[in-house]
Amino acid sequence: MRRGAETLFFGSYTNKIDAKGRLATPALFRRALDLERVNAIYCIPSTEEPCLDCGGVDYIETLMASITALDPFSKERRSLERTVTARTSVVSLDKEGRINLPEHLLGHARLNGKALFAGLGHSFQIWNPDEFAAIVPDEEKIAGAAKLSLRNPTPSETAP
Repeated sequence: MRRGAETLFFGSYTNKIDAKGRLATPALFRRALDLERVNAIYCIPSTEEPCLDCGGVDYIETLMASITALDPFSKERRSLERTVTARTSVVSLDKEGRINLPEHLLGHARLNGKALFAGLGHSFQIWNPDEFAAIVPDEEKIAGAAKLSLRNPTPSETAP
């Protein structure tokens, strides 16, 4: 498993969706993805917001391990399997790093000509740029209060 800041998704990038429905993945995001292992992005319609929760193979493996760790007969696990796993789309990148999102994902994220990639560290989201701009003020207020609860990690938490 790769480690380090080069494997994280940072920044926000807005790209056009071309006439053929192709969307360029930001270069920094392509570098963070383990494309040599799997040339794909895993996209899941968010259950909370009009966006797509996305990541590479490390992201989906971690998510699946978290779901699998639940009681195999619990309602929560079954719901996650149906809501997350069954709705995940595996989207391949072409030689230029472009993806072609299926129609149901474009509709869920309300994408119409442009898409904003928002880095979340170990994953990223794809938003309609206007929808993302609308949530930023509230997110900044929450983050301002939340950062006061952050603590320095212990050495064992930061060791490779």
